Amino acid sequence: MFKKIIALCLTALFLSHAVITQADDVMGTGGYVVTVDVPTYNNGAGPRILVDEGHNNYQTIADRFKGFADLMIADGASVNSLRVPISAKALADVDILVICNALNAKNAQEMATIGKWRLPAPNAFTDEEVKAISAWVRSGGSLLLIADHMPFPAAVENLGNAFGVVMQDNFAFAADFTYKPGDMNLIKFQQPPSQPNGDKLLEGVNMPYVVTFTGSAFRMKPGVAYVPILELGEGTKVAWPSDHAEISETTPFSAGVGLLQGVVLPVDSGKAAIFGEASLFSVNYATWWKNYPLGFQNPDAPYNKRFILDVMHWLAQPRYK
Repeated sequence: MFKKIIALCLTALFLSHAVITQADDVMGTGGYVVTVDVPTYNNGAGPRILVDEGHNNYQTIADRFKGFADLMIADGASVNSLRVPISAKALADVDILVICNALNAKNAQEMATIGKWRLPAPNAFTDEEVKAISAWVRSGGSLLLIADHMPFPAAVENLGNAFGVVMQDNFAFAADFTYKPGDMNLIKFQQPPSQPNGDKLLEGVNMPYVVTFTGSAFRMKPGVAYVPILELGEGTKVAWPSDHAEISETTPFSAGVGLLQGVVLPVDSGKAAIFGEASLFSVNYATWWKNYPLGFQNPDAPYNKRFILDVMHWLAQPRYK
């Protein structure tokens, strides 16, 4: 029994150091300079991007989401933050609304006081805000919604539901993840040359794969029209912890194959892109493992920056019924 307890403790230790969680990163770009070789738009003349920062968001453009903001600005877009409740008025002059890792105050307070995120995770958005966002998108707006590993998916459950997304509070694991210290759980998604339904997000781009760094996996409701962009393959798994810092052999696991980490979909006159991983979109570093690079500056993710730009360019284009 003693040996079994020791083995379980060691497994939990290995997992805690091998799974990339949003609590492990360095704020800001760490001196990494974000550039775009050939900007798509003249300086500031591109899409007007509004990043939600009014819902205890773990990523903000001043720190963990600075890499994303820098990339958009380098491409010619304008980027601003929103720190008030979301309403029709707040979205009146916006082309793309970005919501990344919103949290209810309960979970934000837990992280601030005990350094953990634990279930339950109440919704971060009110029903009125969900209605305002949905109506804005359906009338022609574009939404980028990102919800990383638990508890972030549950915090936007009602918002995801408005777009046919079934958010799931889990952690996604690559098929070749070894559960050893130093294994960063990079999930590699092979990319086809183009996508169906006329939304040729990747057409003409030399992008054989995209890499994510743990995150969550979700599914779509039956009957919803969408284009799968990042779909988990054979051998992948998802873990279902109630405490983000406690994943071990005793944590419930299930197969990940067929679950999603990224989709794009038409929404009446507007568009939505939904992703289950945040580090993909920015620049950060894991403090617990030699400042390992998390994000599109990672040398094993050479196509991620191009992928982000393609997603944002697709969102920036108007859609007609």
